[in-house]
Amino acid sequence: MTMALIRRDGRTAVFSLGLGLVYFIAGKLGLQLALLNSSASAIWPPTGIALAALMILGLRVWPGVFLGAFLVNITTQGSIGTALGIAAGNTLEGVLGAWLVGRFAGGCRTFDRPRDVLKFMVLAGMVAPAVSATIGVTSLSLGGFSAWENFRAVWLTWWMGDVGGALIVAPVILLWVENPRIRWSRAQIAEGALLLSLIVLVGKATFSEWTTLESERFILKFMCLPLLVWTAFRWGPRDTATALFILSIVTAISLATGQRPLSQEVKNEMLLMVQGFLEVIAMTTLPLASAILDRKRTEEARSRTEEILAGTIERHRRILDGALDAVVTMDARGKITGWNPQAERIFGWTSEEVVGRSLAEILIPEKFRESHRRGLDRCGATGEAAFLNKLREAASLHRD
Repeated sequence: MTMALIRRDGRTAVFSLGLGLVYFIAGKLGLQLALLNSSASAIWPPTGIALAALMILGLRVWPGVFLGAFLVNITTQGSIGTALGIAAGNTLEGVLGAWLVGRFAGGCRTFDRPRDVLKFMVLAGMVAPAVSATIGVTSLSLGGFSAWENFRAVWLTWWMGDVGGALIVAPVILLWVENPRIRWSRAQIAEGALLLSLIVLVGKATFSEWTTLESERFILKFMCLPLLVWTAFRWGPRDTATALFILSIVTAISLATGQRPLSQEVKNEMLLMVQGFLEVIAMTTLPLASAILDRKRTEEARSRTEEILAGTIERHRRILDGALDAVVTMDARGKITGWNPQAERIFGWTSEEVVGRSLAEILIPEKFRESHRRGLDRCGATGEAAFLNKLREAASLHRD
């Protein structure tokens, strides 16, 4: 037991250190677009990395998130106090988001059902990031590294960046870990390559500069949506999330390398518009992909059930057809439902002539038909009563 605990604690420490390193690198990259405040970026992938890691590895790796967030902020600006406050907010964000999704939205299988996808977006994509933004901006303001009059603008930038990390980065990690295998035909590979090329071209063409407010480019941005809908219909949630992630990378690189002379405030506003656009697309296409996948699974299950039922009926028909005795089946109303070949030979009527007619009219003499009817009624009532008694007994045993 002791050795098992030591090994588990050792793995947890390794995972935490690895998570902290990845968080630190991603945070430094994200801060390259920190325009309004050096500690607040509208593009913040560490949120998605932390959320996915805490959901996959468990909440016990939270020290890695805290360590990575602390190192990012202590090497950017501020004091030890502000860095500790921001790291606490980022850690609480990840832990809260992972716990909420695990409790209310299906955990790592959250993208299997559209309802859980929507819960994920609200709980991990909106509620949890508000915690980090509030604690983080408050820490900066109390430490004197952000003016109180800029609290709203910095908070919005912080929150939008975290929302993007949760909605764009986390789904890619979760879905690929859940289903890492690629089963594409050659035609699908060619189609995927074409789709990827179009996504990159559209992203470069529409987000190549700080020109978000130009009407012709703004209209072109909506060309991203049909491509992602195409992905949702053809491949499913994993590849839809991947396409969205690639589009966000193309967007980030295009904006980071843009050279148009604009003020930092204007650039930040445009960056928020682009990020908001991508987040809305994520909220649209990921539930759509999940709904399509759920529908396909339902249709496949129904098809398998129908095949099994058809096979069972066929086996029963062969058994009845091969019987040496006459086999006649009827429903609760006394209507004939089955009439095997031996019955045809014995009684002289074909199956087509008798199926659907009353058994009493075909085989029972008229003077016995009333007794036959009463027997059917009594048998039906007794059978129903016995069935209800069995249900009551089962319910009683379950309660006990």
